[in-house]
Amino acid sequence: MLRAMQIGYGYWGANVAAKLSVSKCFEFVSLAEPDDEKRARAAKRFPGIRVYRDYRDGFDDDIDVVIICTQTEYSYDIAMDAMKRGRHIFIEKPLAKNLEKANELVRCAGENNVILHCDHLMIYNPVIRYIKKMIDNNEMGDLLYIDVVRANLGPIRKDINALLDLAVHDIAVADYLLGGLSPEKMSAFGTNTVGEQDTLTYLTMKQNGVLININSSWISPVKIRRTTIAGSKKMCIFDDMKSDKLRIYDKGIEVTQGMEYGEYEFGVRSGDLLIPHIEFEDSLLNSLEHFGMCVNEGRSSLSGPGQCLRVMAVLEDALKELYGKAS
Repeated sequence: MLRAMQIGYGYWGANVAAKLSVSKCFEFVSLAEPDDEKRARAAKRFPGIRVYRDYRDGFDDDIDVVIICTQTEYSYDIAMDAMKRGRHIFIEKPLAKNLEKANELVRCAGENNVILHCDHLMIYNPVIRYIKKMIDNNEMGDLLYIDVVRANLGPIRKDINALLDLAVHDIAVADYLLGGLSPEKMSAFGTNTVGEQDTLTYLTMKQNGVLININSSWISPVKIRRTTIAGSKKMCIFDDMKSDKLRIYDKGIEVTQGMEYGEYEFGVRSGDLLIPHIEFEDSLLNSLEHFGMCVNEGRSSLSGPGQCLRVMAVLEDALKELYGKAS
């Protein structure tokens, strides 16, 4: 088992720690958290681990991997410190605040021969894997568009905007489904209704004829996690808020020869609705254990440097669209 140290025990860190503690890949050795109250909660919930105020104190322990669950503004320095000590890194998204820092992290990982894994959570979701298999098997035909709404009322973050917080999930999914994302066209709009960060953003991209639209919001009255993917043969809707999460529609537009030469008619084809049974899997646990497997086998992660840099490049271009320059 890989001996693991986690840094950060906040809103998401508590969830990561719970999965880390039950994973068969890891021995949860220690946790660092500067906040006294959070640190006390962690010590009470996981009585067998060592708990530190300063993460540097834990680097003297015999650990193999570091799980970083801090805000993005702190995660870069922590990851660099850990990798220079030869520790493999699991880091929460986004990998960094900008592409320059992401490249530095990737370079440091290579120089120190360690695995760098960013928690692009949704590509470890079994529904997304099911859709990917459909695309690869040409069941959906030519992809036409991907439309995503990821919205909720909060939580409002102070360190990054809604695009960096939420859209990163869906950019990573688009990259995974398309076999790599490098859009030829892009537009982005945002607004900050409270605080300094944009609380609502719209990102639209086009690649090889596929239109990708991503709506990210912290100011929705209801929680929405819905992805629509349309192909020339079939279309599907992944609604993560429903018990039947994936619906596959055998629907599309058919083109037929008209009565006159050069004339074409467009008809709607409406076939069966399929709701496949997909066994539940915990995406976060899948992400952690994929990371552990990559460390043990010495191979790059699915959400490792290659995907991270593509995702960060899209985010950087989107930020330039929003603000004229990357943050």
